[in-house]
Amino acid sequence: MVTLPTLRASRRETAGLPSRDRDRGRLPSLGRRPSHREAPPRCSTRACSSGGGADGGKGVGLATRIRELPLAPLAAFGATVGTALDLIHGRAGVLEYNTDAGGLVWTALRDAPQIGDQPVSFVVAQTSVWVPVLLAAFYAVDGGLYLLLCRRRDEAVTKPSEVLVRLGVLGMLLQTSAILYENYVPYAKIRAVLGALALLNFVSFEKSLKREGSRVGRTAAAAAIKSLGLSVFAGIAAPVIETLLIDRLHLWSYPRPDAFPLGSPPGFPSWVPFCYFFYHPFLFALAAWLQDLKDGRGDDDDNGGGGKRAPEAISAGS
Repeated sequence: MVTLPTLRASRRETAGLPSRDRDRGRLPSLGRRPSHREAPPRCSTRACSSGGGADGGKGVGLATRIRELPLAPLAAFGATVGTALDLIHGRAGVLEYNTDAGGLVWTALRDAPQIGDQPVSFVVAQTSVWVPVLLAAFYAVDGGLYLLLCRRRDEAVTKPSEVLVRLGVLGMLLQTSAILYENYVPYAKIRAVLGALALLNFVSFEKSLKREGSRVGRTAAAAAIKSLGLSVFAGIAAPVIETLLIDRLHLWSYPRPDAFPLGSPPGFPSWVPFCYFFYHPFLFALAAWLQDLKDGRGDDDDNGGGGKRAPEAISAGS
């Protein structure tokens, strides 16, 4: 039995303590249970959306996931690097830009084939004021879809050297297509050559296909299939969208088309989808590298070869 003097002494001892300590110091006879609740730890949006919890970031909304993507840097690369790569086909005359609708054409003169003839004019480079805008959208949408749908949660940090190597290979593949076109190689042969190169390019650089041990796991195989599906989809959809723009806005045209999505001209060469397919190993690596930079992941996070998980909120399976 607790007497009144004992209760008063207990109250004097706990009077100078914080409210939480006073609650813990009260006697059972007061009918109050000790409070052990702590305020939940606070975390930033990026930290909470990185999949560190048991739910793996599944509660993160789509709008939040999209805000975490490096869309602005992707668009900047599309407007600059993408425009520079587009000059390869422009110089070869694969497409011709309409100078009355923002097209820019630079020409030069060279000696005529026979002495005494007038010099011959040829195209040095051509582009359009609309090209940076359109390629910025292409890079942002395509790269963003890769990060949202295809990138593995446990994928290794992407290094700048990986992006540069893929960019160099992309430039050589586009130049190969331009050379074949300039030399009037039949389109059937161009499709065969570019199709084989496109598949080799994808298999060589798809990180999900890098073997860990003796076989590729199911998760890696699924990610590779998703990346392949996105590459094929973009390779088909992009030329079709081009055709709609040509038909509506007349910004450019293909002088020698043989594929007509609308059933009649305008159209595009039937091997152009392979060129869009070429883009994806480079574009996927670029998107992954920019995402790693935005999330503060570096080579030292996984000793340059995987270990620290990529943000789950922007990966497949989130």
